[in-house]
Amino acid sequence: MRIVFLGTGSSTPTEDRWLPSILVNVRGEHLLLDCGEGAQYRVLKAGLKVNKLAAILISHMHGDHLYGLPGLLESLEVWGRREPLSIIGPPGIVEYVNAALTRKRLAYPIVVEEAAPGLVVERPSYRVYAVRVDHGIEAYAYAMVEDDYPGKFDSARAEKLGIPPGPLRRRLLLGERVVLPNGKVVEPQEVVGSPRRGLKVVYSGDTRPCQSLVDASRGADLLIHEATFSSEHEEEAQLSFHSTAAEAAEVASKSFAKLLVLTHFSGRYRNADVLLGEAQKLFRRSYAAKDMLRIELKRWERSWLVARFEY
Repeated sequence: MRIVFLGTGSSTPTEDRWLPSILVNVRGEHLLLDCGEGAQYRVLKAGLKVNKLAAILISHMHGDHLYGLPGLLESLEVWGRREPLSIIGPPGIVEYVNAALTRKRLAYPIVVEEAAPGLVVERPSYRVYAVRVDHGIEAYAYAMVEDDYPGKFDSARAEKLGIPPGPLRRRLLLGERVVLPNGKVVEPQEVVGSPRRGLKVVYSGDTRPCQSLVDASRGADLLIHEATFSSEHEEEAQLSFHSTAAEAAEVASKSFAKLLVLTHFSGRYRNADVLLGEAQKLFRRSYAAKDMLRIELKRWERSWLVARFEY
Protein backbone atom coordinates (compact mmCIF):
# COMPACT_ATOMS: atom_id res chain seq x y z
CA MET A 1 0.00 0.00 0.00
CA ARG A 2 1.02 3.60 -0.59
CA ILE A 3 -0.34 6.29 1.72
CA VAL A 4 -0.08 10.07 1.18
CA PHE A 5 -1.15 12.49 3.92
CA LEU A 6 -2.81 15.36 2.04
CA GLY A 7 -3.71 17.31 5.19
CA THR A 8 -2.75 16.71 8.83
CA GLY A 9 -4.34 19.63 10.68
CA SER A 10 -7.61 19.94 12.56
CA SER A 11 -10.54 22.37 12.55
CA THR A 12 -8.84 25.13 10.56
CA PRO A 13 -5.82 25.11 8.25
CA THR A 14 -2.50 26.57 9.34
CA GLU A 15 0.50 27.76 7.42
CA ASP A 16 1.99 24.25 7.44
CA ARG A 17 -1.02 21.96 7.69
CA TRP A 18 -4.06 21.60 5.47
CA LEU A 19 -7.30 19.97 6.61
CA PRO A 20 -7.70 16.21 7.12
CA SER A 21 -7.45 13.99 4.06
CA ILE A 22 -5.42 10.88 3.24
CA LEU A 23 -4.99 9.13 -0.10
CA VAL A 24 -4.39 5.37 0.01
CA ASN A 25 -3.32 3.30 -2.99
CA VAL A 26 -4.29 -0.33 -2.42
CA ARG A 27 -3.83 -2.93 -5.15
CA GLY A 28 -3.76 -0.25 -7.85
CA GLU A 29 -6.89 1.61 -6.72
CA HIS A 30 -7.19 4.78 -4.67
CA LEU A 31 -9.26 5.35 -1.55
CA LEU A 32 -9.68 8.85 -0.15
CA LEU A 33 -10.09 9.00 3.62
CA ASP A 34 -11.92 12.22 4.49
CA CYS A 35 -11.92 15.26 2.23
CA GLY A 36 -10.91 18.52 3.86
CA GLU A 37 -10.98 21.80 1.99
CA GLY A 38 -8.45 22.02 -0.83
CA ALA A 39 -8.38 18.27 -1.37
CA GLN A 40 -8.87 18.64 -5.13
CA TYR A 41 -5.53 20.44 -5.34
CA ARG A 42 -3.71 18.08 -2.99
CA VAL A 43 -4.75 14.88 -4.80
CA LEU A 44 -3.15 16.21 -7.98
CA LYS A 45 0.10 16.82 -6.12
CA ALA A 46 -0.14 13.31 -4.67
CA GLY A 47 -0.44 11.73 -8.13
CA LEU A 48 -4.07 10.57 -8.07
CA LYS A 49 -5.11 8.61 -11.14
CA VAL A 50 -8.54 10.16 -11.74
CA ASN A 51 -10.36 7.00 -12.84
CA LYS A 52 -8.59 4.85 -10.23
CA LEU A 53 -10.40 6.50 -7.32
CA ALA A 54 -12.62 3.69 -6.09
CA ALA A 55 -14.26 5.33 -3.07
CA ILE A 56 -14.32 8.38 -0.80
CA LEU A 57 -14.77 7.43 2.85
CA ILE A 58 -15.96 10.17 5.21
CA SER A 59 -15.39 9.49 8.91
CA HIS A 60 -17.97 11.96 10.29
CA MET A 61 -19.98 15.03 9.36
CA HIS A 62 -17.75 17.78 10.78
CA GLY A 63 -16.79 20.40 8.21
CA ASP A 64 -13.03 20.02 8.39
CA HIS A 65 -13.44 16.42 7.19
CA LEU A 66 -15.81 16.93 4.25
CA TYR A 67 -16.01 20.53 3.04
CA GLY A 68 -13.57 19.70 0.23
CA LEU A 69 -15.97 17.15 -1.25
CA PRO A 70 -18.06 19.37 -3.60
CA GLY A 71 -14.97 20.90 -5.18
CA LEU A 72 -13.30 17.54 -5.64
CA LEU A 73 -16.37 15.99 -7.29
CA GLU A 74 -16.54 18.77 -9.87
CA SER A 75 -12.78 18.75 -10.44
CA LEU A 76 -12.87 14.99 -11.14
CA GLU A 77 -15.34 15.68 -13.94
CA VAL A 78 -13.13 18.40 -15.44
CA TRP A 79 -10.14 16.06 -15.25
CA GLY A 80 -12.00 13.46 -17.30
CA ARG A 81 -13.49 11.05 -14.83
CA ARG A 82 -16.28 8.91 -16.29
CA GLU A 83 -16.17 5.83 -14.04
CA PRO A 84 -18.74 5.44 -11.22
CA LEU A 85 -17.62 6.68 -7.80
CA SER A 86 -18.68 5.44 -4.38
CA ILE A 87 -19.05 7.87 -1.47
CA ILE A 88 -19.56 6.41 1.99
CA GLY A 89 -20.14 8.26 5.25
CA PRO A 90 -22.34 8.58 8.35
CA PRO A 91 -26.01 9.61 8.29
CA GLY A 92 -26.29 12.99 6.62
CA ILE A 93 -23.84 12.21 3.82
CA VAL A 94 -26.59 11.59 1.24
CA GLU A 95 -28.34 14.87 2.06
CA TYR A 96 -25.02 16.75 2.01
CA VAL A 97 -23.94 15.47 -1.41
CA ASN A 98 -27.39 16.04 -2.90
CA ALA A 99 -27.38 19.63 -1.62
CA ALA A 100 -23.86 20.25 -2.95
CA LEU A 101 -24.89 19.04 -6.42
CA THR A 102 -28.32 20.70 -6.59
CA ARG A 103 -27.29 22.84 -9.56
CA LYS A 104 -24.84 20.37 -11.10
CA ARG A 105 -25.21 17.05 -12.89
CA LEU A 106 -21.88 15.27 -13.06
CA ALA A 107 -20.63 13.49 -16.18
CA TYR A 108 -20.03 10.34 -14.13
CA PRO A 109 -22.34 8.40 -11.82
CA ILE A 110 -21.93 8.56 -8.05
CA VAL A 111 -23.36 6.20 -5.47
CA VAL A 112 -23.70 7.70 -1.99
CA GLU A 113 -24.30 5.35 0.93
CA GLU A 114 -24.62 5.73 4.67
CA ALA A 115 -22.09 3.66 6.57
CA ALA A 116 -22.96 1.03 9.15
CA PRO A 117 -20.54 -1.06 11.19
CA GLY A 118 -19.12 -3.87 9.06
CA LEU A 119 -18.08 -4.36 5.45
CA VAL A 120 -18.55 -1.22 3.32
CA VAL A 121 -16.26 -1.85 0.33
CA GLU A 122 -15.53 -5.23 -1.24
CA ARG A 123 -13.18 -5.41 -4.20
CA PRO A 124 -11.52 -8.43 -5.85
CA SER A 125 -8.32 -8.07 -3.78
CA TYR A 126 -9.20 -6.06 -0.66
CA ARG A 127 -12.00 -5.07 1.71
CA VAL A 128 -12.84 -2.02 3.82
CA TYR A 129 -14.67 -2.22 7.14
CA ALA A 130 -16.38 0.63 9.02
CA VAL A 131 -15.98 0.70 12.79
CA ARG A 132 -18.09 2.89 15.10
CA VAL A 133 -15.92 5.15 17.28
CA ASP A 134 -16.54 7.67 20.07
CA HIS A 135 -16.68 11.28 18.85
CA GLY A 136 -19.92 12.58 20.35
CA ILE A 137 -21.70 12.21 17.00
CA GLU A 138 -21.93 9.16 14.76
CA ALA A 139 -18.38 8.64 13.52
CA TYR A 140 -16.40 5.83 11.94
CA ALA A 141 -12.90 4.48 11.66
CA TYR A 142 -12.03 2.53 8.52
CA ALA A 143 -9.96 -0.67 8.32
CA MET A 144 -8.49 -1.54 4.91
CA VAL A 145 -7.54 -5.20 4.63
CA GLU A 146 -5.82 -6.79 1.64
CA ASP A 147 -6.38 -10.39 0.60
CA ASP A 148 -3.35 -12.62 1.14
CA TYR A 149 -0.63 -12.62 -1.50
CA PRO A 150 0.35 -15.89 -3.21
CA GLY A 151 3.53 -17.53 -1.98
CA LYS A 152 6.79 -17.26 -3.89
CA PHE A 153 7.00 -19.44 -7.01
CA ASP A 154 10.03 -21.76 -7.12
CA SER A 155 11.10 -21.56 -10.78
CA ALA A 156 14.04 -23.92 -10.30
CA ARG A 157 11.77 -26.59 -8.81
CA ALA A 158 9.27 -26.06 -11.63
CA GLU A 159 12.01 -26.63 -14.22
CA LYS A 160 12.98 -29.92 -12.56
CA LEU A 161 9.37 -31.05 -12.61
CA GLY A 162 9.05 -30.16 -16.30
CA ILE A 163 6.46 -27.41 -15.86
CA PRO A 164 6.75 -25.04 -18.84
CA PRO A 165 6.39 -21.26 -18.37
CA GLY A 166 2.87 -20.04 -19.07
CA PRO A 167 -0.68 -20.98 -18.05
CA LEU A 168 0.25 -24.05 -15.99
CA ARG A 169 2.51 -22.01 -13.72
CA ARG A 170 -0.12 -19.30 -13.33
CA ARG A 171 -2.71 -21.91 -12.30
CA LEU A 172 -0.33 -23.29 -9.69
CA LEU A 173 0.21 -19.77 -8.32
CA LEU A 174 -3.57 -19.48 -7.99
CA GLY A 175 -3.63 -22.63 -5.90
CA GLU A 176 -4.86 -25.05 -8.57
CA ARG A 177 -3.62 -28.58 -9.17
CA VAL A 178 -2.34 -29.14 -12.73
CA VAL A 179 -1.75 -32.15 -14.96
CA LEU A 180 1.39 -32.04 -17.15
CA PRO A 181 1.43 -33.30 -20.76
CA ASN A 182 3.11 -36.49 -19.53
CA GLY A 183 0.22 -37.16 -17.17
CA LYS A 184 2.05 -36.21 -13.96
CA VAL A 185 -0.09 -34.36 -11.38
CA VAL A 186 1.57 -31.40 -9.65
CA GLU A 187 0.15 -29.90 -6.45
CA PRO A 188 0.57 -26.13 -5.81
CA GLN A 189 2.56 -26.67 -2.60
CA GLU A 190 5.27 -28.47 -4.59
CA VAL A 191 6.35 -25.23 -6.29
CA VAL A 192 4.63 -22.38 -4.39
CA GLY A 193 5.64 -21.20 -0.93
CA SER A 194 3.30 -20.32 1.91
CA PRO A 195 0.97 -17.33 1.28
CA ARG A 196 2.05 -13.89 2.49
CA ARG A 197 -0.47 -12.13 4.69
CA GLY A 198 -2.13 -9.11 3.12
CA LEU A 199 -1.55 -5.68 4.63
CA LYS A 200 -3.93 -4.06 7.10
CA VAL A 201 -4.17 -0.29 7.59
CA VAL A 202 -6.61 1.38 10.02
CA TYR A 203 -7.62 5.06 10.03
CA SER A 204 -9.24 6.29 13.24
CA GLY A 205 -10.97 9.50 12.12
CA ASP A 206 -11.74 11.69 15.17
CA THR A 207 -12.33 9.75 18.36
CA ARG A 208 -11.77 9.19 22.03
CA PRO A 209 -9.84 5.98 22.77
CA CYS A 210 -12.37 3.15 22.58
CA GLN A 211 -12.41 -0.63 22.63
CA SER A 212 -14.03 -0.92 19.21
CA LEU A 213 -11.01 0.78 17.65
CA VAL A 214 -8.59 -1.40 19.62
CA ASP A 215 -10.39 -4.51 18.37
CA ALA A 216 -10.49 -3.29 14.75
CA SER A 217 -6.78 -2.42 14.85
CA ARG A 218 -5.69 -5.78 16.20
CA GLY A 219 -2.46 -6.75 14.43
CA ALA A 220 -2.64 -3.80 12.00
CA ASP A 221 0.49 -3.08 10.03
CA LEU A 222 -0.25 0.63 10.33
CA LEU A 223 -2.61 2.52 12.62
CA ILE A 224 -3.26 6.14 11.63
CA HIS A 225 -4.69 7.78 14.74
CA GLU A 226 -5.72 11.33 15.52
CA ALA A 227 -3.62 13.10 18.16
CA THR A 228 -5.23 16.50 18.45
CA PHE A 229 -3.81 17.35 21.87
CA SER A 230 -0.90 16.73 24.21
CA SER A 231 -1.48 15.29 27.68
CA GLU A 232 -1.35 18.84 29.04
CA HIS A 233 -4.75 19.37 27.40
CA GLU A 234 -6.26 15.99 28.23
CA GLU A 235 -9.38 17.55 29.74
CA GLU A 236 -9.99 19.50 26.53
CA ALA A 237 -9.53 16.27 24.57
CA GLN A 238 -12.17 14.58 26.69
CA LEU A 239 -14.66 17.43 26.37
CA SER A 240 -14.26 17.60 22.58
CA PHE A 241 -14.21 13.81 22.07
CA HIS A 242 -10.66 13.83 20.73
CA SER A 243 -7.49 11.97 21.73
CA THR A 244 -4.11 12.94 23.09
CA ALA A 245 -0.95 11.57 21.52
CA ALA A 246 -0.40 9.37 24.58
CA GLU A 247 -3.90 7.93 24.25
CA ALA A 248 -3.29 7.16 20.58
CA ALA A 249 -0.12 5.31 21.59
CA GLU A 250 -2.08 3.30 24.15
CA VAL A 251 -4.52 2.19 21.45
CA ALA A 252 -1.59 1.12 19.24
CA SER A 253 -0.01 -0.78 22.11
CA LYS A 254 -3.21 -2.55 23.14
CA SER A 255 -3.97 -3.56 19.56
CA PHE A 256 -0.42 -4.84 18.87
CA ALA A 257 -0.16 -2.62 15.79
CA LYS A 258 3.22 -2.62 14.09
CA LEU A 259 3.39 1.11 13.32
CA LEU A 260 1.55 4.21 14.57
CA VAL A 261 1.32 7.48 12.66
CA LEU A 262 -0.18 10.47 14.46
CA THR A 263 -2.20 13.09 12.59
CA HIS A 264 -4.97 15.72 13.04
CA PHE A 265 -2.89 18.10 15.15
CA SER A 266 -4.31 21.17 16.85
CA GLY A 267 -3.07 24.44 15.36
CA ARG A 268 -1.63 25.43 18.75
CA TYR A 269 1.36 23.14 18.11
CA ARG A 270 3.89 24.77 15.78
CA ASN A 271 5.41 21.34 15.28
CA ALA A 272 4.47 17.88 16.49
CA ASP A 273 7.61 17.17 18.53
CA VAL A 274 5.90 17.30 21.92
CA LEU A 275 3.11 15.02 20.68
CA LEU A 276 5.52 12.56 19.12
CA GLY A 277 7.62 12.47 22.28
CA GLU A 278 4.60 11.59 24.40
CA ALA A 279 3.56 8.82 22.03
CA GLN A 280 7.03 7.27 21.76
CA LYS A 281 7.28 6.90 25.54
CA LEU A 282 4.41 4.40 25.32
CA PHE A 283 4.78 3.05 21.79
CA ARG A 284 8.29 3.25 20.35
CA ARG A 285 7.29 2.81 16.70
CA SER A 286 5.34 6.08 16.60
CA TYR A 287 5.73 8.71 13.90
CA ALA A 288 4.22 12.16 13.33
CA ALA A 289 2.65 12.89 9.95
CA LYS A 290 3.42 15.98 7.90
CA ASP A 291 1.48 17.24 4.91
CA MET A 292 2.50 15.23 1.84
CA LEU A 293 4.25 12.55 3.89
CA ARG A 294 4.38 9.38 1.78
CA ILE A 295 4.52 5.91 3.28
CA GLU A 296 5.01 2.73 1.29
CA LEU A 297 4.23 -0.59 2.97
CA LYS A 298 5.32 -3.97 1.62
CA ARG A 299 5.06 -7.51 2.89
CA TRP A 300 8.40 -9.35 2.80
CA GLU A 301 8.36 -13.13 2.96
CA ARG A 302 5.44 -14.42 5.06
CA SER A 303 4.98 -11.75 7.73
CA TRP A 304 7.79 -9.20 7.81
CA LEU A 305 6.76 -5.61 7.16
CA VAL A 306 8.89 -3.17 5.20
CA ALA A 307 7.92 0.52 5.55
CA ARG A 308 9.50 3.43 3.69
CA PHE A 309 8.81 7.01 4.82
CA GLU A 310 9.37 9.93 2.42
CA TYR A 311 9.03 13.36 4.01
